[in-house]
Amino acid sequence: MNPKSSQKQFMLGIIKGLLALVLGFVIAAPSQAAMQDAPPIKDGKAAKLACVGDSITEGFGVTKGRSWPDQIAKMLGSTCEVRNFGVGGRQLLSYQSTGEFQNSKSFNPDVVVIMLGTNDVRPLSWKGCKPNFVRDYLGMIKQYSELSSTPRVFICYPPTITEPDGSEENILELIPLMDEVAKQTKVGVIDIHGAFKGKAELIPDKIHPNDAGQTIIATTIYKAMTGNSPAAN
Repeated sequence: MNPKSSQKQFMLGIIKGLLALVLGFVIAAPSQAAMQDAPPIKDGKAAKLACVGDSITEGFGVTKGRSWPDQIAKMLGSTCEVRNFGVGGRQLLSYQSTGEFQNSKSFNPDVVVIMLGTNDVRPLSWKGCKPNFVRDYLGMIKQYSELSSTPRVFICYPPTITEPDGSEENILELIPLMDEVAKQTKVGVIDIHGAFKGKAELIPDKIHPNDAGQTIIATTIYKAMTGNSPAAN
């Protein structure tokens, strides 16, 4: 065989291999992106949902059975197991030293929804919490990502704080930090803060949403997890 012809065939083989590799990546990438964007909970599909947060998630000040985890459990139906791992008074980092954090991991959930930050942005706390907020959130998400269930994780902007003490202004500083966390980890973001725009009456003590406010939280999270609105009662 002509040496030049043999060399030409060799080069063509390399080029074809590289093209196949590039085309394979281009075709596969949208598929992976679609999986990431797809709702993690589908109608009728069994799933375990861990609700992680502070006193708002725990259900402080609301009627029994009306916390957002209670309400979303009813919206999702009996095929989904929903657990409330809320702990009152906890900041992002201090929550990670609680037994409920460990319990949320032992639950081995399919989906984790985290709503923390309200206690971090309080006037006496924010200065100390802000510098390491991204680092602490990344560490928390890493622990969930290492579970055998490989759960989808969502982080929620905290609800509006209407108390005129600077907390709301601090939330506006918090939100970009959460966006950075989401950018680095590819977790979902749920805008609970925006859901309370113009609804200050649903936060009677200026921090904790009432029963109707908890419904707003549950509905917003339900839409993010399923891609649908909950059925009317």
